[in-house]
Amino acid sequence: MATNNHQRLYDIVPIPNKGTGVIATQDIAKGTRIMAEKPLFIVPTNVMERGNQVVEKHLTEQLKTLDKDQQRAFLSLHNCHGTTFSPFLAICKTNMLGLGSPPVGGGLFIEASRINHACNPNTQNSWNSRISRETIHAVRDIKKGEEITISYIGHFAPYVERQSILKIKFNFDCACELCSLPPDQRRASDERLATIHRLDQAILSAGSNIKLGLGMVRRMLSLLDDEGTYNSQVYRAYYDAFQMMAATDDKARAGELIRMALEHARTVEGNDSETVKNFERLTANPTRHPAWGLYGRKKTQETAPADKDSRAFKTWLWME
Repeated sequence: MATNNHQRLYDIVPIPNKGTGVIATQDIAKGTRIMAEKPLFIVPTNVMERGNQVVEKHLTEQLKTLDKDQQRAFLSLHNCHGTTFSPFLAICKTNMLGLGSPPVGGGLFIEASRINHACNPNTQNSWNSRISRETIHAVRDIKKGEEITISYIGHFAPYVERQSILKIKFNFDCACELCSLPPDQRRASDERLATIHRLDQAILSAGSNIKLGLGMVRRMLSLLDDEGTYNSQVYRAYYDAFQMMAATDDKARAGELIRMALEHARTVEGNDSETVKNFERLTANPTRHPAWGLYGRKKTQETAPADKDSRAFKTWLWME
């Protein structure tokens, strides 16, 4: 992961047709942590589950604990819901970011909340429970002056579904690069996203049919690359493949796959996330995974080809 040495890499500025947004003030390399922000306050999941009146009471209590500058900053955030809800609740529904997966609650962030949406964004936002901050990492190189974006919705929704979700939840029509593709390219993108979603749902159902499962992972990674999408789904795909190898007591392939999962997790979440720390433990000793040997033990173990960039290595890794 690249570091920014605590230098501010962005500015919050007016964006035409978007209100306020965040732009890069210098070139930012892929993997750089752009932002690590503490929440102004948190609304726990068990509060949100009890309905809007309970949430509003919680918000009122939280806002009373803030100083005047923090209160003004909160009230300056965008409200996309108009008068459908009370002002406090509307601002929170517009700007709150989920904390973790599954989320332990929603966090309100003064700066991260200014980042606009793109359906194929140039950063990944993640809740880092180890440092209690929302982190923003570049998932591709970002040029000086380029707008910094995150995704407000799931990774794999097709165009029509994305537009519907964004209109209902945030009251805007998305005109990002992905949504502005010509119709034929948009259809091709939708087909890729639909296939990625199906594969993501089906991978672990392959069970002991390891070659089938690995083929699904390999296909999904190829489609993500074709789509130009790089996010947490990449490391999760490698981790799914690692779990298959763990279940079959395949030390060589498991070791390579968890190493790859770790590399990609560091890129999108940094060196200090809980996921990265877990992957580091498994990289040091893959047999610590609880499913190790679930499908039996091997009498002999293979050795990975030495050249990790070779076709022979990829053929071996994916059992092609």
